Amino acid sequence: MPTSPSTSSAAAASPTPANTAGATITGTVVGMSTAASSNFQAQGITLTVTVTGSSSMSTVDSSGRFTLTNVPAGRIDLHFVGTGVDAHLPLDVAERATISIVVRVAGHDAHLEDNRANPGPGNGQPNAAEVEGRINVSSLAGSCAAHNLSFTVGTTKVVTNASTQFKDARCEALKAGSDVEVKGTRQGDGSILATSIEGDDEDEQENEDRNEVELKGAIAAGSLGGSCAANNLSFRVGSTLVKTNVSTQFKDAACASLNAGDSVEVKGARQADNSVLASRVERKK
Repeated sequence: MPTSPSTSSAAAASPTPANTAGATITGTVVGMSTAASSNFQAQGITLTVTVTGSSSMSTVDSSGRFTLTNVPAGRIDLHFVGTGVDAHLPLDVAERATISIVVRVAGHDAHLEDNRANPGPGNGQPNAAEVEGRINVSSLAGSCAAHNLSFTVGTTKVVTNASTQFKDARCEALKAGSDVEVKGTRQGDGSILATSIEGDDEDEQENEDRNEVELKGAIAAGSLGGSCAANNLSFRVGSTLVKTNVSTQFKDAACASLNAGDSVEVKGARQADNSVLASRVERKK
């Protein structure tokens, strides 16, 4: 008589359920050469990316691209290993999310330059989007006062409105090179309307500390420019151009009394053009 399959045989024949909670990460590695589009293979560069503690692994292709699938949710560690490289990058991942990142890798350092995340099903609004990285140079537009500040992180444009919340950094403190984490809603043109922007006050303070300058010397002959009345007096101490504004304090001498040859002590912040914006100018005897 034929016998029906045993319970154990039927169970063995059942397929193992797929990991439906896994996220997908697509990435581009830059910084390995002078040109982001350089062919890695032509340079003899072999690089792999592994999610530490999981089986998710990918080899970076000749254009610097990789894809990781079935990535576990939570705080993960991306481990980059290859020619002259052994670097780690922490990353927050939501279940079933689709994430696109740009990573700058050099030696033991991996820095996130662009992070675009679209939450998976059940993880919020269908158009919810996130981007994390540095504000691109010359991309800031609009104003905080008008609630229409905009900028780009990687290739993603971020726009703000009166409802945007700023965390750990004031709107006015954001500038080119600031690290930000943006959460918001994807718009029809691909931009993100930010509901929250999180900056890093500690990085901002470190940058300000690094830019602090103190100068001592005589005001160079023929270097006085601008005017005290317009709060834009300028002069040189040695080869360094010193600029003043309405916030500059003058000690032991009024602004209008400064002359070429006067010995001064200047404290201020180094600017992008290598000049110093003075917070205080003190005449020395």
